[in-house]
Amino acid sequence: MADEKIEEENVEKEDLQKTEDSSLESLEETNKETLPVQDDTKIETAEGEIELSKDIAEEKLKEVMSLQKPQKKKKSSIISMILLLVNIGFMIFVVSGLVKNVGEQNFFAYIKSQGSRLWWLVGAVGCYAAYMFSQSAMFHALIKSTTGKSNWKLAYNVGITGKYYDNVTPFAVGGQPMQIVELAKTGISPGVSTSLPLIKMIINGIVSSLLALLFFVVGLSKIAPTNSFYALLFVIFEILGIIGLVITLFGNFFMILFSTGSLFTRSLIGWIVKLGYKLKIVKNYRATLKKWLAQLNEYKASGRYLIKNKKLLFKMVLLSCLESLSYALISFFVIMAFLDPAYLDASKISVWFILLSCVIKYYICAMAGSYIPLPGATG
Repeated sequence: MADEKIEEENVEKEDLQKTEDSSLESLEETNKETLPVQDDTKIETAEGEIELSKDIAEEKLKEVMSLQKPQKKKKSSIISMILLLVNIGFMIFVVSGLVKNVGEQNFFAYIKSQGSRLWWLVGAVGCYAAYMFSQSAMFHALIKSTTGKSNWKLAYNVGITGKYYDNVTPFAVGGQPMQIVELAKTGISPGVSTSLPLIKMIINGIVSSLLALLFFVVGLSKIAPTNSFYALLFVIFEILGIIGLVITLFGNFFMILFSTGSLFTRSLIGWIVKLGYKLKIVKNYRATLKKWLAQLNEYKASGRYLIKNKKLLFKMVLLSCLESLSYALISFFVIMAFLDPAYLDASKISVWFILLSCVIKYYICAMAGSYIPLPGATG
């Protein structure tokens, strides 16, 4: 019995090693393959090529296309409906509280009393417009760079589609697959369709987390609240925000590591999958390893493309900064529109302090909600 058990273990080890070796060989072969926009064998662009296996790209496209099919899981539908009702109930509670009373005035009377201060709301609308423009401009730059065609309408549609599905899926993970579908519907090759949303996600993730880190370091100590109850709430959110920032930074580190596609990264993936298989977390070793290596190939192709096209990378970083900061500033203009001027005079709080507070608190909420599994990270 002991000899049979040892023999079975040896066979299993050999099988796992062969699977890993063949998967790595397959990955190395796909790195040499390229896909053109016309014949789906190489993605040719004016500024370089995105090296991505045709099989990998088509498999990824097929996977995300299947997400458009109606889901028949009753449990999933019930959970989604409950979360939707919770969000609607919360919004009704907030709005009814505002309409019922604001201080000692009726909500609509209070709005009327603000007079010219309501012009600050134009700034909020402008920030949202800048946010949508920067998001569309990022996709426009990517589409033009890879296909050679300028298509602002497609860029806008891809951006708004991603934002919608981000806001209705837990962890905001639904946007990227739907963007791939939106790009593929227009006839763009599978390789380009799967790569562009990933490139934007990598840039946005790194830029937003670095901006959050900057504002945390520079501003957290300057906006400490004085009210004891509010101070307690602020500390709780601050802790949650820091935890989210750490998780996000680690995620970005691994994204950059994956983008290198180094032998160490491939070995690390093989080791993680093998460990998961031994711990019975991973059920199908071969399928899981193949999927992870395919994802690695996507990151590697996207990373190489950005490094080769530094002008595009610089433009993407600037647009990503604009996208993140413009969204963070919306709350500042709303607050300035409804803030009592007498409060500013009495408290001697500067407008710059309010602006800094709004931006920092936005990033605290963004980081705190990034790892809470509610639709659109609404937690």
